[in-house]
Amino acid sequence: MTSKTTSSNVCAPNSGPGSIPDDDLIRGFLLALEAGGRKPRTLFIYEDSIRKLSDFSREHSFPSLVTMDRNTIRHWLASLHQQGNKPATVSIRYRSLNRFFRWCVAEGERADNPMDHVEPPIIPSEIQPYYQPNDVETVIKSIGRSTPYNLRDAAVVMILFDTGVRASELCGMKSDDMDWRDKTILVTGKASKQRRVSIGNNSAMAIERYLRKRRTKSDWLWLGSGNKPLTTNGLRMMLQRRFNEAGIKFRGAHAFRRGFAMEYLASGGQEGDLKELGGWQDYAMVSRYAKANAGERAIKAHKKLSPGDKLKVR
Repeated sequence: MTSKTTSSNVCAPNSGPGSIPDDDLIRGFLLALEAGGRKPRTLFIYEDSIRKLSDFSREHSFPSLVTMDRNTIRHWLASLHQQGNKPATVSIRYRSLNRFFRWCVAEGERADNPMDHVEPPIIPSEIQPYYQPNDVETVIKSIGRSTPYNLRDAAVVMILFDTGVRASELCGMKSDDMDWRDKTILVTGKASKQRRVSIGNNSAMAIERYLRKRRTKSDWLWLGSGNKPLTTNGLRMMLQRRFNEAGIKFRGAHAFRRGFAMEYLASGGQEGDLKELGGWQDYAMVSRYAKANAGERAIKAHKKLSPGDKLKVR
């Protein structure tokens, strides 16, 4: 965790006499998150959002975090939209601030949460780009089988599409997390919550080939350079290289998760099962996938049932 610090005896630029410097509040909040088991990436997102608001407030001579009102926050969120940030990005900033100010109230640093009266950003219902089965097939077929690294990369691509696990979840897998008889993997998700995900026969065989050829003994399922655990950054770089070699546009690791959800529903999967397998805390995201899938299903059905095609006009 990285955090700027300000002496409690010196008034920070964004504070007034008798108030708590923004840096002190941010540090306390991050420590609370870290004590709660939040991952470094999560800490970074929270800190980045809060510091950007603090900097914006200081630059415009607005109040500090402990005294600012809803209008300051609205000004900042509006500026994010004006700068061309995606609605999903603004939504992340909004949720980060909401969590921070709730902590301030719980700690007695504020009497109210200014976010209570700030409207959340509207996120368009369309689904972001995702990988189709033929995209994944092309990438896997383009990867050779001559080295353990090739076998690892092919298995990783297979698992990401077959299970929809997040990048951090994949990199956190341990060898003992595999249940070969039931073909499941124990996954540690957000807030250290664990769940079991199912894998198909192709995925199981891909992992088995990789482990058999790897030979290196390790607690970690996926190894990177120097036989160290594969990192999310290493994963992203590997995927981008493999997609480039296959001639498929790389849309990020999360596009596997979207592709998994869309393909699972298109194959007849239930929303409740998808929620459990994907580790979503509520149905908001699952419902968006279901709605998008229903639209695609309706279009495919129309191709077969087109009323216009029944007209004898040729």
